[in-house]
Amino acid sequence: MYNLQGSQLKQTTIQERGEGVQTLYGSELNAGIYLYSLIADGQKVDTKRMILTK
Repeated sequence: MYNLQGSQLKQTTIQERGEGVQTLYGSELNAGIYLYSLIADGQKVDTKRMILTK
């Protein structure tokens, strides 16, 4: 996960393939806009934007 200044805030490695869930707790972050991506086999699959308000 990155903030809009381009700083990486968190990285999670998933070992298993298939459906899964990753939980992120908003209480660990400041209000703002964040970007997160799914990367599989070294290829970026998708990037999403998350807006967190307090």
